[in-house]
Amino acid sequence: MTEPAVSQVALLHRISNIVNSDLSLQSMLEELVALAVQVTSCDACLVYLVDRGTGEVVLRASQLPHAAEIGKVRLAMGEGVTGWVALHRSVVALAANASADARFKKFSALPEDTYEAFLSVPLTTGGNLIGVLNAHHREPHAHTPEEVSLLSFLGEQMAGAIATARLAEQSENGRKRMDALMAVAAATSAESYLGRILHSVCETLGATFDARQCVIFLANEERREFTLAASTPQPARIQPLPMDDSFTGPLSGADWVAVPLFARDRLIGAVEVCSKAPGPFSDADVDFLRVVAGQTATAIENARLISETEEMKRTLETRKLVERAKGILQYKHQLTEEEAYLRLRNESRRLRRPMRELAEAVILADELERKERPIQ
Repeated sequence: MTEPAVSQVALLHRISNIVNSDLSLQSMLEELVALAVQVTSCDACLVYLVDRGTGEVVLRASQLPHAAEIGKVRLAMGEGVTGWVALHRSVVALAANASADARFKKFSALPEDTYEAFLSVPLTTGGNLIGVLNAHHREPHAHTPEEVSLLSFLGEQMAGAIATARLAEQSENGRKRMDALMAVAAATSAESYLGRILHSVCETLGATFDARQCVIFLANEERREFTLAASTPQPARIQPLPMDDSFTGPLSGADWVAVPLFARDRLIGAVEVCSKAPGPFSDADVDFLRVVAGQTATAIENARLISETEEMKRTLETRKLVERAKGILQYKHQLTEEEAYLRLRNESRRLRRPMRELAEAVILADELERKERPIQ
C-alpha cells in the first residue's frame, strides 16, 4: 500500500500542474497522455472521449502521430475492447496477444493494434463516463496491480479535468459558473483540511446558485448512512440519511437538487443545493453541479490519500524512535529486546502518554547524559 500511495500523491501534483495551466483541452489531453506513457512505460497511449450526440467513443488524443485519425476513429458502446470498457466501466488488462481477444476490433490506421499487451481503463467523474484511456506495449507485458492502480488514478483525475475543460469551452456565457469552478479547483487543490475544502465548495455553490442552503454529505459505509460534512449556512442540526445504492444519478424536487459523489465507481457522498425561489433546476444547472461533484469527490479521495500517506510516515518514524529507545534500555539495564519493549509499553500505560513521547524522552535523556559524561 505504501508505494502506490506515495506514487499517487506525486502523480497528483504533476496532474495539478497540467490541469491548472492555461492549456486548451486538446493540449491538456496531449500532456496527460505523455504523463500516462511515463507512468506505465508503455509504447503508445490513446484517449477516447464520449460523443454525447451519438453515444460513441471517439479517438481524441494519442502519443503517436495520428492527425488524420483524431476525431474520425469511432466505436459504439460495447464495440471492441475500448467500447466494452466504456459500456461496462471496467478495467481490461491483456498481457499478451491482445488482438486475439474476442472483444478486439482492428483499425488498419492504428499500428497499436499490432501490439501484444493492452491496458484499458474508463474515464469517469461524478458517476459520468467521459471516455477511455488505453496503454499499449509492443511486447508481452504483465500489468502489475500497482500499474493498473496508477493508470486508473490518472484516468480519474483526467476525467475531472476533461469535464471541467469541456464546460469551459462549451459555455461562453457561463462566466460566473466558470469563476465558481476555478474557485472550487483552487479549494480542492489546496493542501488543507478536508473540512475547509468542503466548506469552500459549499460557499462557492451557494453563491453561484444564490441558494437557500448547500449541503455536502459523506458516506459512512459501516453505518450505511450519509452524515453531514459541510453546509452553508450552518444548520442547527441535520439528521443522518440512510444510504441508498440506487442513488446513481441526480435527484430533484420542487426547489432542490442532489447529485451523488463517486470515487472509482464507489458512492462516497452527495451534494445537495436548495434554491431560494421555487422551481426546478435546469439541465445546465444539473450538469454544472455534476462537474463540481466530480471535482469534490476527487478532492475527498486525494485528501484521504495524503492523510493516509502522512500517517504511514508518522508510523514509520515512531517505529524507528521506539527501536532506538529499546536499544538504549537494553544496553543500560541489560534487558532483552522484549523486556525493553514491555518496559516502554507499561510506562506508556501508567503515565497515559503515547509510546512515541516516552521513546523521545529516553533518547533525549541518553543524549544529555552523553554530553555531561567527562571525556576520558
